[in-house]
Amino acid sequence: MIRQTDEAIRRAITSKRLVRFQFHGCLRVAEPHDYGVRNGAVQLLVYQVGGESRSGKLPNWRWIVVDDVTALEVLEQTFPGGRDVPSGAHSKWDELYLRVAGRGRA
Repeated sequence: MIRQTDEAIRRAITSKRLVRFQFHGCLRVAEPHDYGVRNGAVQLLVYQVGGESRSGKLPNWRWIVVDDVTALEVLEQTFPGGRDVPSGAHSKWDELYLRVAGRGRA
């Protein structure tokens, strides 16, 4: 299952496709942006655009611990690519596996 999740995340990022998944009891729909190891855990930085959230308004940035994800699906719907972040800086990663290409770039 871990390998399937990893492959699905990588496919979604490289093809700029939305993902749908369960996380902490909520069904979420999001743009996957960054994927790697952060604070010792495999994580995904997403821009959540739909579904449920207990922690705030949508759309918004969310950190997702991949081990806590279930029922991950890569959707047909695409998104334009990288988004600007309020701070203007990328997050610090222990190891970055993959980052979505910016808008207008392949």
